[in-house]
Amino acid sequence: MDTIKSAVKWFFKTTFTVIIVFAVLFFFIAAFIAKLTYENIKSDEIQKGSYLVLSFPAGLTESPSEQITLRGFRADDLNKKALTLYGVISNIDHASGDSRIKGIFIDMDNWGISPEHTNEISSALDKFKESGKPVTALGSGLDKNNYQAALAADEIIMDPSSSCTIILNGYSASVPYFKDMGDKIGITVSAIHIGKYKGAGENFSRNSMSEQYKESIEKILNDRLDLFSGSVSERREIDRSVFEGMIDKGEMVFITPQQALELKLVDKLMSFDDVLKERGLKTKQLVDVSDYLIPEEKTGAARIAVIFAEGNIVDSYVETAFGDDTINPEKFERILNKIKKNKDVKAIVLRVNSPGGSALASEKILRKIKNIKQDMPVVVSMGPVAASGGYYIACQANKIFADPYTITGSIGVVSLLPNLKGISEKIGIKNETIVKGKYSDIFDLTKAQSQDDIQIIRSSMEKIYTEFKARVSEGRNISEIELEEVAQGQIWTGRQAKENRLVDELGGLNSAILEAKKLADLDNYDIVTYPENRSISEKIFSADFEDSDIFSGFENAGYFQNEISMIKNAVLFANRPALILPVIIE
Repeated sequence: MDTIKSAVKWFFKTTFTVIIVFAVLFFFIAAFIAKLTYENIKSDEIQKGSYLVLSFPAGLTESPSEQITLRGFRADDLNKKALTLYGVISNIDHASGDSRIKGIFIDMDNWGISPEHTNEISSALDKFKESGKPVTALGSGLDKNNYQAALAADEIIMDPSSSCTIILNGYSASVPYFKDMGDKIGITVSAIHIGKYKGAGENFSRNSMSEQYKESIEKILNDRLDLFSGSVSERREIDRSVFEGMIDKGEMVFITPQQALELKLVDKLMSFDDVLKERGLKTKQLVDVSDYLIPEEKTGAARIAVIFAEGNIVDSYVETAFGDDTINPEKFERILNKIKKNKDVKAIVLRVNSPGGSALASEKILRKIKNIKQDMPVVVSMGPVAASGGYYIACQANKIFADPYTITGSIGVVSLLPNLKGISEKIGIKNETIVKGKYSDIFDLTKAQSQDDIQIIRSSMEKIYTEFKARVSEGRNISEIELEEVAQGQIWTGRQAKENRLVDELGGLNSAILEAKKLADLDNYDIVTYPENRSISEKIFSADFEDSDIFSGFENAGYFQNEISMIKNAVLFANRPALILPVIIE
């Protein structure tokens, strides 16, 4: 019987393996053929009088991925590069001088991107309008985010149907607290914070929000509401106090398009088909931004390197799961070595989008930035989040730019100390420990830390906090006494950070690139990005895979990534001092 079971198991295992191998081989052959024939394939010609359509139903990535993503894969994606924020901004800029492009449509119904990215795209649209070409926002629904984009348009047109959804409300942040759940299953977590407002990890050690953490969150929400209402007031000529009063009373939630028109929130009620008919447009004249391919022309000029530092900051030896992008010193050093070998690179723009992570890894990366600054200027562009360790690696750049909606600061340190004794006893595990040397069991997961244990850990963390402040003080030319007032784990929007001298200017990636051009005294320049934005076929046949198993380049999509990311971070940085943002506000 056992022999039959083994044979059946071997048969299915072998069959499954063969199927997988053939599927992968087929994919590689298809990619190879696509690569060979790419030069002979021409995309459909863009007709004169076309409109560029800004539509992001699947969101918009901050940076190119080094991994191969097969979700939603189509054959014609083999040679298409990923659409990134910088790519969109470049497309908008190019379209302003493209005689085939008559204007831009903002697709409000497919605007799945962050407020920070929306703000950067809005700036690009303001510049585009200087060409005299119109920008029109179209949609059948309004919310804070897509309306923020629509404000950059010359005209906002909405579908007249009463079934359209309009929700212009305030801002909120929801933070899950796990302590009661942990108590029930026998897992407790001690969170040690250095910094009065450092709230990271308190949701594992408390069952409700601390007053300091609540104060930090409310400060961010207040500023975001102020930014939003200010934009509406300025762009739509609506009295600011009246608009804020309506937000506060919820008077713009589930209103009809007709009411939106009467409130001057939109300019016209008309269906999308009628808009096309009115402007004499055919569907072939609608060019999706992802299909608007700009020819890459290298001028031979000097280059500005844009390094995308995105994700948690981890130590080089830490392996992560679920296909997350991470920043580690080893990866960062490989990029800097490539830049040093490229004699054409004269300046660096470091685009930071990170809530932080390992304190040691952050320090190592900052050292590498200080070293490269001796050869060329380094300008930081802060993305949606550049906080804690993300701020640490940015603080000594020649110039720091942040979007008004950026979340930054969080200068503080946290350590999470999990205890699994309760759950061990519940499932019948009895742990016997022999100790040789004081503190030898300091990180034993089946015992509660003593006051001595916590004090020695806190002492180490205080040294890290002192070092953190010293790095910021040096980089920002702020005395440590002044810095303490804006440190202690406090989080700030980009606008607040500028007021507190934590950043130099408000602006997006383009602003940082122009500053790098100025500091390097360049007349003309090309942009080179790290990682490079490459198509699937280019990634497959790239020499970068020589250092590792080629299959490691494929993205593991994973499931429930958002739900488990907070718990995963707690495990990743358990028992080690970390510089990490407590929560990302969306």
